[in-house]
Amino acid sequence: MAVSVRNSEGVKLLIEEVAKAVGVSPRELIEYYEWKANLEKLKKARTKKMTKEEARKIIEEWGKKEPLMSEEDAIKLYYEAREEIKKWEQIERRLKKLGLE
Repeated sequence: MAVSVRNSEGVKLLIEEVAKAVGVSPRELIEYYEWKANLEKLKKARTKKMTKEEARKIIEEWGKKEPLMSEEDAIKLYYEAREEIKKWEQIERRLKKLGLE
């Protein structure tokens, strides 16, 4: 039990030191690594190619349904996501500069 406590304290200190060196909070650094892991999963995911006819059918079905959010909210969400991606890429550049990525 004492070993795991020491190890978790060591990991916590390591995260804090790396975050300090990069210029972000430990929480942001952890969120960056979560984003990076999800990005890798998306890259590995296989997508099924569809024909133009299948795409038309899907678009027609979506047109019949009530939108889940307004166009204004969708645009706002898009720009928020872009800003967040820029933040993660900036952290990635800093880590690479330090040789930690």
